[in-house]
Amino acid sequence: MTAAPDFDHFIAANEYGFYCIPRSFRGRLVPRLLQKGEVYEPATLRFMQRQMGSGDVITGGAFVGDFFPALALALTPGARIHSFEPAPNSLAAARHTLALNHLTCVDLHPVAVGAAEATLPLQVTRKDGALAAGAKLVEGVSEDTIDVPVKTLDSLVPEDRTVTILHLDIEGHELQALQGATRLIRDHAPIIIAEAGKRSRRMAIGTYLRETFPDHGYIATSVVEENCVFLPVAKR
Repeated sequence: MTAAPDFDHFIAANEYGFYCIPRSFRGRLVPRLLQKGEVYEPATLRFMQRQMGSGDVITGGAFVGDFFPALALALTPGARIHSFEPAPNSLAAARHTLALNHLTCVDLHPVAVGAAEATLPLQVTRKDGALAAGAKLVEGVSEDTIDVPVKTLDSLVPEDRTVTILHLDIEGHELQALQGATRLIRDHAPIIIAEAGKRSRRMAIGTYLRETFPDHGYIATSVVEENCVFLPVAKR
């Protein structure tokens, strides 16, 4: 098993598996739920389990890997999970979550994703100096940021993989990530699930998908736990 992270952490468990949680994250929603043995976004996970079919799933950011055990249970033989996490402590926790659950079906990349390759500042601490559980790309370098590599989803997922679900929860950068996944979306027309609690964000993503991939006929359907589901109704 991979060595445990060298920072203070604890192990939580729920019906799907085990999770490594940095102790500095314990006040945040996801760690609180996991520590109580509960599941974060259970309806979203059930939806993804039912809809993934025989293909691969993209999900990210990984955070502590809280989606991995549930999604791995529903994969068909040979299918894989592709994910990414640029924040060092979250990445280390997610890697240990994979080890705790003996998961070898996940390709976890130490990067952020966006419209093009770049190096951008990632906020990893709050203004009070505490570690930020919800690390996010920001404009401008400060003492609260580190530089991280940004890759496109098209470059992370091999061309010979079939992707059936693309799930993104990346602190408001979902549209930029989709702009870096044009090959994936064009070739596979996956169901797209994007964190889009704000109506303006849902509209921007929906407009982009309709205008960029008119042959797929993407429509915005239900919002499940603040995740908007975009369905390709004219799938080839």
